[in-house]
Amino acid sequence: MKSKKIETIKKSYHREWLLISLDKVDESTTTPISGKLISHSPHREDIYRLLLKPPKGKKLLVEFSEDTFPEGYAAAF
Repeated sequence: MKSKKIETIKKSYHREWLLISLDKVDESTTTPISGKLISHSPHREDIYRLLLKPPKGKKLLVEFSEDTFPEGYAAAF
């Protein structure tokens, strides 16, 4: 799969969880810029299951495709 901007990947999947292998990160802000989609699912557990055996040497990003989380979910920074 071809590398795409993170925002482009997010727009392709409505209300789904995404697992992305990062290709480019803004080092000064640690903001992910582009990557390759590994998997997507409407169920967070499907993505987390893949993280039990992550690909070696890859920087991974788990992202929800929308700006708001499904009911019952929250983010902590």
